[in-house]
Amino acid sequence: MMKGYDTFFEEPGTIVERICRICGTPCLVERNKLGATSWVAAMAKRETLHDFFYCPHHEQGWHQQALKLVQAIEETPSKRLASLLQLDLIDLLKENGIQPPNEPVSSGSSE
Repeated sequence: MMKGYDTFFEEPGTIVERICRICGTPCLVERNKLGATSWVAAMAKRETLHDFFYCPHHEQGWHQQALKLVQAIEETPSKRLASLLQLDLIDLLKENGIQPPNEPVSSGSSE
């Protein structure tokens, strides 16, 4: 799981639905959960009430591979390489029964 890609922490009741940035699948949600929302908070043993959204596919190997492709697309300065990686991502999603999101992942994103 990667926060901001296939897992999201939100204030309780503020967001109805989150979509996985990796595969475009609607996330599952655990509402009004009390716990840490970051590594630092966990180390400090600080708990926060939150809604926890996560992709139902996050534990599958193909999803972890897709995450690496998305990160590579975002990190590469090359538009051509980003386009090739995007094609690999689309193929990987289709091979696993996922209809790729319409919007391609943008190269050089600051998110």
